[in-house]
Amino acid sequence: MEMMTSRERVLTALDHREPDRVPASIWCTVDAYKMIRKNLGLEVKDRYPVGSTTWTQDVSAEEDVVEKLGADLIRINVSPPGGVGFREIEGGLLVDEWGVVRKRVEYKGGSYLDIVKYPLENATVRDLEDYPWPDPADPAVTDGLMERAQWLRKNTPFAILLQCGRGGIFEQAKYLRGYAKIFEDFVGEEEFIRALFNKLLQIEKEFNRVGLEAAGEFVDVVRMSPEDLASENQTFCSPSMFKQIILPYYRESFDYTKTLFHRKNPNGKIQFHSCGAVSYPFMEGLLEAGMDVYDACEVKVKEESRPVSFKQKFGERLSFLGAIDVQWTLPFGKPEDVRNEVRERIKEMASGGGYILSSSHRITPDMPFENIAAMYEAVREFGKYPIR
Repeated sequence: MEMMTSRERVLTALDHREPDRVPASIWCTVDAYKMIRKNLGLEVKDRYPVGSTTWTQDVSAEEDVVEKLGADLIRINVSPPGGVGFREIEGGLLVDEWGVVRKRVEYKGGSYLDIVKYPLENATVRDLEDYPWPDPADPAVTDGLMERAQWLRKNTPFAILLQCGRGGIFEQAKYLRGYAKIFEDFVGEEEFIRALFNKLLQIEKEFNRVGLEAAGEFVDVVRMSPEDLASENQTFCSPSMFKQIILPYYRESFDYTKTLFHRKNPNGKIQFHSCGAVSYPFMEGLLEAGMDVYDACEVKVKEESRPVSFKQKFGERLSFLGAIDVQWTLPFGKPEDVRNEVRERIKEMASGGGYILSSSHRITPDMPFENIAAMYEAVREFGKYPIR
């Protein structure tokens, strides 16, 4: 088969056709990104722009890293209102654009941000009207976005993924209200949870609107704000609660975003993320709502929610991104373990297209570079179509 460009490779796969080889993507924290750049012999800056959402500490890999690793999809995103993701307050704590208070916790090679205060834990419906919500119309949100997207489209071969939303609906509600409180609301405070979800829906839609107006014509995939719906073993709510209380907001958000996107790019795809064991009833609802691509396909979950099960059940209607294990293989395995998993995952997921290989969650700095490199080397070796 004739060699494709990265963009052709990704678009062919997302069209459920087989490209020349399985495409690949990269998703990592800023600490991991610095480690990767150092090991690739590239310049490492002291600071990098805030990623897709402030609290994730993501960073969008630049084109030199994507090229050296042999990946095919490059991510870009809007910026936080005001251009600053966190404000430091007394005691070294950090407040994000939503008013959620966190502390930095160090671990091997990096850090993560642990929530210490949920600002809406004791709020009422009336309090939501006066809360200082982030402003998607702030000029800093799209500063330089159109120029960056246009430059990438003109000067690189990569497919482009854009994330505009900076919080989400159910996900951001958990951080604002608190995990314990939000689940109580499902049972005892449905008026409040619907009011909160509706407010977060409007903000999500506005972030997507301004981002797509700036850069929609240059990008191939729009990733919605991440929305974790499950643990490794079970979903966070029953299928009936998901269908009645959560799914309608996703449906409106997906439909609104896809309508705007298709005015700029009629073939653009909508990507949705959830961690955990998102079982069969949830996937059906998300598909009906308009999801085209699902990430990041965790491996250490119950059988019905593993990547191979998703491919078997939904592979004709849905594309997948991810599925290389970040819980054991990448951090604790050897390069040969990584190669074996890549080969196995390609065998399970790549037939007929519809698969972009990547880590099953963010790459973190405790993952040996040799394992990261092995993942991208293996997809080039084992990912050539036809898959044998």
